[in-house]
Amino acid sequence: MKQKLRRQNRHQTEHIELNTSACGACWKCIKTCKKDVIGKIDLIIHKHAIIRKPDACAGCGACVRICPNEALSVRE
Repeated sequence: MKQKLRRQNRHQTEHIELNTSACGACWKCIKTCKKDVIGKIDLIIHKHAIIRKPDACAGCGACVRICPNEALSVRE
């Protein structure tokens, strides 16, 4: 399953999904998340948010609402 997610360039928790291809590296989601679920990859030519602590996600949806690029979405 992890290989499939990596191949699709997505990361997820029980409540949210992150499309790293759509991420604009604004880091608003990281600042908004109270549980430190979201982290970042911040290399010179490779920048996007990542899910660091998927088990900590409470499903509040604050990160989904704040993302200007719609890189985060609620899982159905």
